[in-house]
Amino acid sequence: MSAKASMRLAVTAGAVFFCLLSSCSGPYSSPKVSAKEDSPVLPVRVERLVAVNIPEIITATGELFAEEQATVSAKVPGRVARLHVDLGSVVAAGQTVAQLEQEDYELRVRQAEALVAQTRARLGILDKPTDDVKPEETAMVRQADAALKEARFIFQTTERLQKEGVVSRIDFEKAQVRWQGVEAAYQAALEEVMQARAQLVERRAQLALSRQLLSDCIIKAPFAGAVTRRQASLGEYLAINAPVITLVRQHPLRIRLEIPERQALRVRVGQSIDVRLEGTAKTRTGRVVRLSPALDAQSRSLLVEGEIPNQDGVLRPGSFVEGVVTVNAGAQGISIPYNALLSFAGTERVFVANQGVLNERIVKTGRRLDGDRVEVTDGVSPGEVLVLNSTDRMTTGQRVSIN
Repeated sequence: MSAKASMRLAVTAGAVFFCLLSSCSGPYSSPKVSAKEDSPVLPVRVERLVAVNIPEIITATGELFAEEQATVSAKVPGRVARLHVDLGSVVAAGQTVAQLEQEDYELRVRQAEALVAQTRARLGILDKPTDDVKPEETAMVRQADAALKEARFIFQTTERLQKEGVVSRIDFEKAQVRWQGVEAAYQAALEEVMQARAQLVERRAQLALSRQLLSDCIIKAPFAGAVTRRQASLGEYLAINAPVITLVRQHPLRIRLEIPERQALRVRVGQSIDVRLEGTAKTRTGRVVRLSPALDAQSRSLLVEGEIPNQDGVLRPGSFVEGVVTVNAGAQGISIPYNALLSFAGTERVFVANQGVLNERIVKTGRRLDGDRVEVTDGVSPGEVLVLNSTDRMTTGQRVSIN
């Protein structure tokens, strides 16, 4: 091919390429259409956001403690005759948990009763219902009083006859000495009656003590609770204060929480505490009953105590639990269904519909709520329309239709 022909071919190819460019971008070309405008309209389900009651809470971990815990011991020495409880037994207040042999203590009671009866017989009130006695009414005092009257009469008669010269001076002095002796015997009789009355009081106390020792052979629960340990065995001889069982009060239980210093000022006595046991979804509601007067210097936290009802005994002392203190029961907030959230790389977002167009919002969430919903603390406002069936394929500006 000649050089002239080659040049003609190159010019022709350039002209064709220029025409093609002109047809794509020239004034007679078709107008550009956006991809979003060409995209199909997506049907979506929506929910209008409204402010609802979402109480403000403080969450902390804590431990359950028994309201009361006691080691029930023997008050008197003796051999264990019966054991009515074991590990895990639930007892009522005053229920018998163990019993010691009672024969020795029954004999002591009989002995004390006999001594009381003996003293009452000395005072002449054995057949009377009470221990009240007047010394003048006892037999020994009446006898001494009769002898005193006789000696006084003889003395007075001898004195008169001695003045008349009928009896000698010696007989007069004998009558006088006898009267003084009988008078002393009368006084001694009164003192003996008073001593017998005091002895009766003492023996009554001994009888009461013997009966108390007999009663102490029956060991009872001081309060309602559950047995966490049994230390005594059947047939074992127990000394005074020997432990028999360890008892804890199950209802109510005490919870101790450590609230961080920055939130401690919001906690008040009487506020609600919801307790959830580790590994379960069940919760129990109690109340704050005590606040420590000072912060812990090392952890910079406030110790809070609450009472949790536990009638069924499901909660156990010593368990670690999560406690939720409601510090503002009337607080308002926004909640959305959890499945309306889209999460990626630690960022959570939702889509809202505005005049049939999607808008993406980055949100901050709070705690999970009942009904599979979640609290939203930032990113959306009441009145906006939330898309419920959001997907990762949705984009801002995409057209939607609301079903």
